[in-house]
Amino acid sequence: MKYLGIIKYVLMAISILTFVLYFAGAGDVDLMLKWMYVMLGLAVAAVILLPIYTLIQNPKGAMRSLVGLAIVAVVVGIAFALSSDAPVTTASNVYDNPVGLRITDAGLYTTYFALAAAIVVIVVGEIRNVFK
Repeated sequence: MKYLGIIKYVLMAISILTFVLYFAGAGDVDLMLKWMYVMLGLAVAAVILLPIYTLIQNPKGAMRSLVGLAIVAVVVGIAFALSSDAPVTTASNVYDNPVGLRITDAGLYTTYFALAAAIVVIVVGEIRNVFK
C-alpha cells in the first residue's frame, strides 16, 4: 500500500495538467470530460472494491458494519412507511408527484431520526462521563 501516495500525486498532477491545458487553450472540454470519467470510474471502483478488501481482512469488523447498515435500512424503511404522498400546494405551484413526495418525506423523516439519535447519544455520553 506504499504506492498509494505515488498514485495520488500522479492523479493530482494529471488533473492539474488538464486544468492548465484547458485554460491555456491547448486542451478542450472533451479532454476534461474524459479525465472526469476516468476519475469517476476509479472512485466507483474504489467504493466497490475497498469494502470487499476490508471484509476479507477483518470479517468481525465487517459484521459490525453490516449490523449498522441494517439499522440504517430499518430506519429508512420506517421513514418511508411514515411518508405521505399528499399533494403540496405552494403560492406558485402544486407538487403532486407521489414518488417524489414520498421520497422527500422519507428523507425528512430520516433526517429527523438521525438528529434525535445524535442528541440522545450526546446526552447519554455526557451523563455517562459524569458518573465515570
